[in-house]
Amino acid sequence: MKKLSLACLLLAAALAPARAEDAHADPKELVGAIYAAFRPGAPKGDPSVHYSSRLLAIAEDAQHGSVYASDAAMAGEVFAPRIAFNPFLPDESALLFDLSIGEPVVIDDRALVGVSYHNFDAPHLLTVSLVREDGEWKVDDVASFAGEAPWLLSWALAMDPYAF
Repeated sequence: MKKLSLACLLLAAALAPARAEDAHADPKELVGAIYAAFRPGAPKGDPSVHYSSRLLAIAEDAQHGSVYASDAAMAGEVFAPRIAFNPFLPDESALLFDLSIGEPVVIDDRALVGVSYHNFDAPHLLTVSLVREDGEWKVDDVASFAGEAPWLLSWALAMDPYAF
C-alpha cells in the first residue's frame, strides 16, 4: 500500500512541471509556444486551446452561425464544419523564417505582443492581445496588419464568419 501511495506521489510530482509549462505564466512564452508548433515535423494543434473565454465564445457563436446558414443544413443534410481558421498562420502551408516575437507590453492583466515572420516569401505582421485568466495568459484577439486586407479576429468571426 505504501509503495502504491509513493508511486502516485511520484507520478503527481512528475506531472506538475508539465502542467506549469502549459499554464504559460508569461505572455511572450505563450506566443513562443504557439509558434513552436509550426516547426517542421511538429504536430499542428488546435489554436483555440490558447483562446480566452471571451474569444472562445465568439468562435463558438460563429461556428453555430455557420451550421445554421450552411447549404447542407438548408437541404437537411449533415453539416461538416471546415477546418478552423488559424489566425497565427493563416496560410495553407508553412515555411516560416525570420520569426520575431517582440517584448510584451503588459498593463495589469492585459498584454500585447507583436509578431512578424515570413511564410515562404509573404511577410506577416500580427499583434496578439492576451488576457490573464485564472493565473495564466490566454489569447484574447489577433490582428493582422500585413497585406491589402488587415483583419481583427474577433470582429471577423462576429461580423463575417463565412470569410474565415
